[in-house]
Amino acid sequence: MIRQRRKPGCGPPRVAGPAMPVAAALLAMAAPFLLLDPAPARAQASWGYDQDVRLTYEFDDNVSEELRDPVRAQVARVAYSSDLRWGSTGEQRLSLSYQGGFKRHFGLAGSDDELASQFVNEGTVGYMRRMSDMLALGGTVGLKNRKWTDDFFFINEDGFTRVNGSVNALLTLAPLAPEQPARLEVGGRWSTISFENLDQTFGNDAWGGYAALSKQFGGDVTATTSYAIDRVHYPGRGVLEPDDTDPLNAFRGSTRPRQEDHLHELGIELTWLGNVSIQADYGFRYNDSNSFGLSYLSHNFGLQVLRRLPWGMLAQFYGQVELKAFTEPVPSLTGAGSLDTGEAANNALLVRLVKDVTPETSIEVRYGRYRNESITLNDFYTKNIYAVGMNYRP
Repeated sequence: MIRQRRKPGCGPPRVAGPAMPVAAALLAMAAPFLLLDPAPARAQASWGYDQDVRLTYEFDDNVSEELRDPVRAQVARVAYSSDLRWGSTGEQRLSLSYQGGFKRHFGLAGSDDELASQFVNEGTVGYMRRMSDMLALGGTVGLKNRKWTDDFFFINEDGFTRVNGSVNALLTLAPLAPEQPARLEVGGRWSTISFENLDQTFGNDAWGGYAALSKQFGGDVTATTSYAIDRVHYPGRGVLEPDDTDPLNAFRGSTRPRQEDHLHELGIELTWLGNVSIQADYGFRYNDSNSFGLSYLSHNFGLQVLRRLPWGMLAQFYGQVELKAFTEPVPSLTGAGSLDTGEAANNALLVRLVKDVTPETSIEVRYGRYRNESITLNDFYTKNIYAVGMNYRP
């Protein structure tokens, strides 16, 4: 019931773009995986299929940190996920996920501008094949897009397109005891992102690798340690020198060397499953940048608690806190911060309640409070999200 986090955040990431192009892209990406083995076409081959459909309505009370009367938004979202397994013992697995919707903005007082809306879409295809009892190989491909309906935009929610992929290997290690298995996961990943209006400054390419070692202690407790390194290249940013009197020179000098960051992350995670299931994690990050003022250290603490309640109900609490310090502080470095691509959750609090209606259907209510970094480094804004939804598992 507790899923391991790849990145800090709560719930599914948010995205954008028309639904049909993303759906077509997902089918195109899935086709090569389906051709890898003819097992699904053979009647005698065993197979299994799970799927989940989710409908959600969200109310967002802040999408611009600079406004005294914040802009509000309504989001209607549909999400679908499926997991197909085939082979005599499920040696192969194909996973697909998609979510998309429409985000309408309103509530900007004292402005004659007609607020624009967004299409939000995201899709991922994953494939894994068990090569032996000890080894499994896999990979994922993802496409994420947020598209404004016209040229109007909020600076922290600019439209963007991101493509990412990864490959990984899972190795089951010989346990010290039969009830204490261990697993090693190693992999590489790549992503590229471009923004509609701020691409020259924020567009980047990233590639890196990671390793994670998980150890199970009995049937209830699991410990995981991990290390990851990523190299992020910004084609539209020049290196900022210590003697630059104007920090914005980094975005004006086309002849300067380009900014590159090396992000190191060391993490540990503990999971305990019981009547009250708990997952706690800590991550230490070091961003080593060749641009002055952009290197930092951060400590990240996360806690998730799940509790079964009477009458077929489930309560979830999630909290994330980041303590961040720049090693070479530069005041008001506008244009060097992060944009909200739907995963920014420097500090987050989530409370969720789920009620089973039938064995296949459940309803949920959710409240989330996020304190995200804005376009100016070390400057934050707060966002509250209220949501109600329905899940269907046919």
